[in-house]
Amino acid sequence: MQVLSVVQTLPQRILSVALNSHLQALSVVLNPPQQVLFVVLNSHLRAPSAVLNPPRQALSVALSPPQQVLFLVLNPPLRELSVLLNLSQQNVSSSFSTSCQLQGQFHVNRIHKTGDVVLGGLFAVHFFSVLPELSFTSERQEPICHGFNVLGFRQFQTMAFAIDEINRNSNLLPNVTLGYSLYDSCAILGVAFRAVLSMMSGQGDQFLLDNNCTAPPPVLGIVGDSSSTRSIAISAVLGLYRVPMVSYFATCSCLSDRQRFPSFFRTIPSDAFQVRAMLQILKRFGWTWVGLLISDNDYGLNAARSLQSDLAQSGGGCLAYLEVLPWSYDPAEHRRIVNVMKKSTARVVIGFAHENQMIHVMEEVVKQNVTGLQWIASEAWTAATRMQTPDLMPYLGGTLGIAIRRGEIPGLRDFLLRISPDSDPNNNYNNNIVRQFWEHTFQCHFSPPPAGWLDTGGALCTGQEDLENVATTFLDMSDLRPEYNVYKAVYALAYALDDMLQCVPGSGPFSGHSCASLQKLQPWQLLYYLERINFTTAFGDQVSFDENGDALPIYDVMNWHWLPDGSTTVQTVGVVKKSASMGEELTLDEDRIFWNFESKKPPRSVCSESCPPGTRIARRKGEPVCCFDCIPCSDGKSSNGTDSMECISCPEDFWSSPQRDHCIPKRIEFLSYHEPLGICLTTASLLGTLICTIVLGVFIYHRTTPIVSYFATCSCLSDRQRFPSFFRTIPSDAFQVVKQNVTGLQWIASEAWTAATVLQTPNLMPYLGGTLGIAIRRGEIPGLRDFLLRISPDSDPNNNYNNNLVRQFWEYTFQCRFSPPPAGWLDTGGALCTGQEDLENVATTFLDMSDLRPEYNVYKAVYALAYALDDMLQCVPGRGPFSGHSCASLQKLQPWQLVFYLERINFTTAFGDQVSFDENGDALPIYDVMNWHWLPDGSTTVQTVGVVKKSASTGEELTLDEDRIFWNFEPKKPPRSVCSESCPPGTRIARRKGEPVCCFDCIPCSDGKISNETDSMECISCPEDFWSSPQRDYCIPKRIEFLSYHEPLGICLTTTSLLGTLICTIVLGVFIYHRSTPIVRANNSELSFQLLLSLKLCFLCSLLFIGHPRLWTCQLRHAAFGISFVLCVSCILVKTMVVLAVFKASKPGGGASLKWFGAVQQRGTVLVLTSIQAAVCTAWLVSSSPAPHKNTQYHSDKIVYECVIGSTVGFAVLLGYIGFLAIVSFLLAFLARNLPDNFNEAKLITFSMLIFCAVWVAFIPAYINSPGKYADAVEVFAILASSFGLLVALFGQKCYIILLRPERNTKKAIMGRGPSKYNTSEYQ
Repeated sequence: MQVLSVVQTLPQRILSVALNSHLQALSVVLNPPQQVLFVVLNSHLRAPSAVLNPPRQALSVALSPPQQVLFLVLNPPLRELSVLLNLSQQNVSSSFSTSCQLQGQFHVNRIHKTGDVVLGGLFAVHFFSVLPELSFTSERQEPICHGFNVLGFRQFQTMAFAIDEINRNSNLLPNVTLGYSLYDSCAILGVAFRAVLSMMSGQGDQFLLDNNCTAPPPVLGIVGDSSSTRSIAISAVLGLYRVPMVSYFATCSCLSDRQRFPSFFRTIPSDAFQVRAMLQILKRFGWTWVGLLISDNDYGLNAARSLQSDLAQSGGGCLAYLEVLPWSYDPAEHRRIVNVMKKSTARVVIGFAHENQMIHVMEEVVKQNVTGLQWIASEAWTAATRMQTPDLMPYLGGTLGIAIRRGEIPGLRDFLLRISPDSDPNNNYNNNIVRQFWEHTFQCHFSPPPAGWLDTGGALCTGQEDLENVATTFLDMSDLRPEYNVYKAVYALAYALDDMLQCVPGSGPFSGHSCASLQKLQPWQLLYYLERINFTTAFGDQVSFDENGDALPIYDVMNWHWLPDGSTTVQTVGVVKKSASMGEELTLDEDRIFWNFESKKPPRSVCSESCPPGTRIARRKGEPVCCFDCIPCSDGKSSNGTDSMECISCPEDFWSSPQRDHCIPKRIEFLSYHEPLGICLTTASLLGTLICTIVLGVFIYHRTTPIVSYFATCSCLSDRQRFPSFFRTIPSDAFQVVKQNVTGLQWIASEAWTAATVLQTPNLMPYLGGTLGIAIRRGEIPGLRDFLLRISPDSDPNNNYNNNLVRQFWEYTFQCRFSPPPAGWLDTGGALCTGQEDLENVATTFLDMSDLRPEYNVYKAVYALAYALDDMLQCVPGRGPFSGHSCASLQKLQPWQLVFYLERINFTTAFGDQVSFDENGDALPIYDVMNWHWLPDGSTTVQTVGVVKKSASTGEELTLDEDRIFWNFEPKKPPRSVCSESCPPGTRIARRKGEPVCCFDCIPCSDGKISNETDSMECISCPEDFWSSPQRDYCIPKRIEFLSYHEPLGICLTTTSLLGTLICTIVLGVFIYHRSTPIVRANNSELSFQLLLSLKLCFLCSLLFIGHPRLWTCQLRHAAFGISFVLCVSCILVKTMVVLAVFKASKPGGGASLKWFGAVQQRGTVLVLTSIQAAVCTAWLVSSSPAPHKNTQYHSDKIVYECVIGSTVGFAVLLGYIGFLAIVSFLLAFLARNLPDNFNEAKLITFSMLIFCAVWVAFIPAYINSPGKYADAVEVFAILASSFGLLVALFGQKCYIILLRPERNTKKAIMGRGPSKYNTSEYQ
């Protein structure tokens, strides 16, 4: 039994994690007999808590057989990994080991150097790889990488150089040696993933743990990968363990998501910034109408999403088109894309794709000669020398591109020159990445060379070749861009380590202010410092990471210069960068930019030209926002800016200029004192003023005269305080109802006027009597009256006789004034208050306790607060509702604490009402329902007749004592008040257009629909087998229709069928009885008997078409019909053929033909012809059998039961075969009709076949156009008619002779009077 120790932190020896969305193609699993724990995580995991949690323990899982794979599937909601293994309850060990045993290593293209701290690196040194097949029957082989990438190898070596430089720097990481473990990803996810897991597992055969089963991981941080897609997959796994990954070339903006990729960093700007950099270039040159070409991967799709989003937010432009470029060469698709570009008016094209894809597009551009385009290149192909060719530069000259920041790395070239196969510490001439570089550069092979290499003139590598004198881009230091990012990534990790090692114990950032230890260093500790690094490179660029792990972005702006001599150079013409102080900024040297246009100026690329002042933008429907028309402003409006969205109305005193670009003052016109009209009007005005003054003096002199109005009706004029001397002879508006004598109304009052005594007058009660009203709940407050009686000015503790509320009440109630009284009060007879007046004996509503409504609510409100305080004071310390389970203190009580308890109070008043508050602070609602009683003596009383309330248990409920309600109507019953009467069952509501929903019409349900409720909104369709009743209020079963034995038509057809059967039986009996007579013998008695038997079957088969269709009757009816008629027609056909053969045999030399028509041959022919029809029927029944069917299409109110034929072809073949035999019989009989004989049966056969064919030809249109049971009746009629036709035509004359003219039933009579040359005696 082998054991796999899985440690619950990073040092798991080999842990393969496959992510659902990005690792679907991960087929490169580790070599057997390693036992591999695959943890398959859903792609949406967002937190590292889904991995094995501390304390870091080793889980020993015994697996058998030796090459067993354990899959643990984690779903997104999981927050812990519970490993439950039950492999037949065996092979499981719960013991923990003190080491991890490495079962195998990944040796594909790696370089390793030991050190105190090891950093990992992942680079695409090869372009392609070949994966071995997975047979799982033997130890699998390593993948084979090919297509050496020189620049990828330079990046590979740049990391080694940076670590070597740091180790030589005494100021950075002193006394610490950095090591590295560098792997080739072969530009494929599977290989890259295995490489990362191998780095995390380390290189030693055994990995020792301390006493706590923990140890530092072999690799603390990884530099890589160059691909966004690979980085997404790898960093999603590394993020679970908080292992830092610093990419130098992965630009996808999605990697800035800190929730998904918490430990991902990069020294290359995000595509989001690249998009914003492009937007700044577009804005700089006023390009608002652009096309976009993208690659079909994360790089292109995310860039397109960012570009569309940023364009929409900034309003700085629109996309004329967006095309996704295919990965492979697709001439048709490329032709379509270039056609789109050619037709578009956009002159600027952004290419956010890879070099290979752009080349294919440009080849098509050249073919179609699409010139006049300004190209903007993403960093993926800005420096693509493959595209800077004489063929493409006429189209791509002047291209502006975004390029990764170029840097300088002193000493790198010397370091690269020192590379040789012998200098490789892992050189074993087997799988040495330096050796592969050497072979690629010098076009040689190390010994032993491949088979046939030397025979073809190939050279052997010695390892001593001179690297400096070979033509290679490897040593070109003029354009270090990805390498510069690798350099910065390594230094970022080094500075983070340096900051960590400078930590002072007791002042550290970790738990207990501890610091990280180099011996027990964990990746997440390094991650803390990496987020905070800030340094400046020797080239002067600042390096730090924002909250998303992105470095301060900086791009070079490149321009493709097409020189007169045809050569090409790519020059830096500007910089786009973002700094903490300045934000994003674009710096361009426009004088250095080469424009590939005749004017040598930037092109204009807009969908619509700007709208000048005096116009506004009008969007074109269905087109992007950049496409619009310019509409002149209307009169009185102006726009003074370019591209105004709206025209602004001029101020009131201004009007628009003729150009509508500004407002000008309106011309002033008014009625002046200086014009004749003004003079006349002024004179008249002054005269009127004089007259008014005279009238006013008269009215003041006679001011005590009352005013009596005859038409002023406003009820406000009834206010005697305001209008003490006003009178009127017309009633107030308040009494308009009384004036018009509008009776018969039932009033419902709101609580605002339910208890209004001013309306309860003898004049109004004939109209308002019986009013129902809603009133605030009345309650009883015992002791309140006694409490009010004890009120006096002296009992007020704050009594100072100056601003005392009780004093004001006392003066109001007793109509007196406390001393000192107001001036003149005593002179007018006013009394002084003593404070000893008797409150009980004064007439006041203050002591009326019969209608306490607002007071009862005040009473409940006070008690609610009291109960809340009481509940709060009963709180037990340690079980309180506040923080730390504390209780509120009366000494430090806060209002919000009281609110907590007030929300939860629940008590019942002495009057029996429950009080509690809902979530909105509303108490359980309760209203009294009041009724205005108009008594016979003319007095009025308002009585409580019910309650409307809401409770937590029963909800809202209305309780009414209807016997106590006074109805002010003659029948003393509640009136009926509806706009439309209810719609009865059988109808539905149809709203009246433009009227309230209560006003509607009742529309009867249509046929087949019902409504079984009052006021139905819709009529319901009846089930398929049901129909609506005459009243449309319920569904009744549909009437069933089929050709029945009990209806007249069925009875007639049945009788006819049985009659035909009986006649056939009688004829058969006659023929049998007279079988020895000449006429029977002359007509081939055996065929005649078969014919009569088949006719009998034809008559009987018609009965299968009558009655309720069943499966067996449907299947049997056409089969029986077809076989019976074929048997009948076959007999006739054979009889006809025999007639012809007999007459032919009677001629000299014709006797030989008769031997073919003996009795056996006749029976065989009939059997064969009938068997063919039987085979047709059998095939029909097997393939598509007829079946009973309920047809509801013919009639809506009835169901027609019928047999569907199943196969129209089968039915047609059946009828066609019968028709074919009948036609052949008819033709043969017609040819033999004139053969000489006294009794030639061919004439009878001709006539019978003529009848038969006529019947069945007429049957076809009649059958097709007959619905339901009538189709069956038509077929039965055709069967009976044709059967009777055959019976009468063939046997009528013979029976007549046999039964009525026996003297003609002799051989002499049949042969004729004289001898005949034909001997018909042979025909029998």
